[in-house]
Amino acid sequence: MNKITVNDIKSISFPQGDYVSPGLEMVQPDLCFPNMVLGNKYDSSWLYLRRDIPHNWYVDQRRSDVGFVSRDEAHILYNTALKFQGKKALEIGCWMGWSACHLALGGVELDVIDPMLSEQLFYESVTDSLKQAGVRESVNLIPGYSPQTVAETANKLQRKWSLIFIDGHHEAPAPLDDAIICEQFAEADALILFHDLTAPDVGKGLDYLKAKGWQTMVYQTMQIMGVAWRGNVEPVIHQPDNTINWRLPPHLQSYNVSGVAQTKTTDKFSILLQIIQPYTLLSETKLFSLYSQAQQVYDYLFWIPKILKQTLSRRRNFPS
Repeated sequence: MNKITVNDIKSISFPQGDYVSPGLEMVQPDLCFPNMVLGNKYDSSWLYLRRDIPHNWYVDQRRSDVGFVSRDEAHILYNTALKFQGKKALEIGCWMGWSACHLALGGVELDVIDPMLSEQLFYESVTDSLKQAGVRESVNLIPGYSPQTVAETANKLQRKWSLIFIDGHHEAPAPLDDAIICEQFAEADALILFHDLTAPDVGKGLDYLKAKGWQTMVYQTMQIMGVAWRGNVEPVIHQPDNTINWRLPPHLQSYNVSGVAQTKTTDKFSILLQIIQPYTLLSETKLFSLYSQAQQVYDYLFWIPKILKQTLSRRRNFPS
């Protein structure tokens, strides 16, 4: 492969079907990812993939059932990293290095923790892409699982992070465990981003930080991103694609959406707490756990008919 230059990465010509919020600085490291192709959303069986959002869904052609962060989401990462240039950043889960590349291009010193990095093909692929983008020297690739490896890395390197991106395992208790360990090793002035908030279990991580006093917000992107911040930092402002009739899943209804006029909402759990707690000996933590479990059941009942309808519609459109 010919050497890729900074001009190649800064030369912007996105394919039709990509969207990037107005006001964001743009970058395009596509040439550094030779196996990245446009994916078929129906190759993935994941319940929380928003197949109805028309934005391009990119995959590695060697593993076409797992998607990268979308073009819009990648630019939220890149523009957030620009606010933290020269500071320490952490990424949990890097899937082929696409998101890590955008963070590193933003100028942060990045530690990446992902168990897939123990696989030679994965590690070499990520390394090659980062080298092509000219950011390999600013990225520390660490095979391992969160939260254990996060704590080990922080203690070994005497590390605290100003910017953190959580995109690891999406099923409970992993997202909540990630949020808890990341808060422990976050700087006083810090910002934490989440990907795939369409999944209720991922939402529990953002819920935790909100309950701990962090400011929070969500981004209406293909898979919904969340942001929590504290201290003297500010999140990127994002404008959702105005050609799409966006909806929030039930577990995110209490959150403000970046770029969208806010209406006054009352947290459902706060209302239930006022009504129920005087009549029970259960702690607020236990009540929140029970509420979260009930909310998850509701979410499944809400989304399963939609997925079944999409699947049946697809089957009718393709001959057997």
